[in-house]
Amino acid sequence: MTNQTSSIKAVLWDMDGTLAESEPLHLSTLVAVLAHHGIEAGDELHPLIFGKTGREVHALCSERFGIDTDFADWSAFRARHYLEGAPRLVPRPGALEVYRAVKRAGITQGIVSNSSRMLLEANLRALGIEEPQLVSVSVNDVRNGKPSAEPYERAAWLMRLEPEEVVVVEDSPTGARAAIAANMRVLAWPFDDAGAALFSNDAQIVRSAEELAKALGVDLA
Repeated sequence: MTNQTSSIKAVLWDMDGTLAESEPLHLSTLVAVLAHHGIEAGDELHPLIFGKTGREVHALCSERFGIDTDFADWSAFRARHYLEGAPRLVPRPGALEVYRAVKRAGITQGIVSNSSRMLLEANLRALGIEEPQLVSVSVNDVRNGKPSAEPYERAAWLMRLEPEEVVVVEDSPTGARAAIAANMRVLAWPFDDAGAALFSNDAQIVRSAEELAKALGVDLA
């Protein structure tokens, strides 16, 4: 562990579900847009959309429910709904404590998200972690979102770092696959044991903020 932590030059965080408890808000925007099209849906959709880009969710719903609306109108409806709720977002318990501990340790941090730039910026504002020098990559900044390696590769390029100098924190298998494909070390922070079972052996499971801080070699105190 000492060798791993001593070589860390940057920590790249996923946003939705990892730093912010925003998954319920994303789901509510989907439920709302489906209701707008006369379709009743609920929590059963969460496993289907977990970790996916907005465009992938649109394609999935178009096929599943026979919705005939273009992605621009669909995403604009969802974005309006999301932005209304974003100011009330809260951080995942313990996440910002670890984020601040990493900052105190002098380690560079960045955000890599499958959300659009608009929604990512709203999340950063809600969590109070906007900074001029913060590197962040949204789905608008790449050709392919997670599970492609491209978002994490772009973040490392912007930071002028090699993959082995970066550690990624993810809550979803989709995001973990992207970071692994980018040849980065992955700390998987699932919400429960069922979620932990979905990750490949290439990801190191951490089950609490304390375990995450220890894996990153930082002190929460």
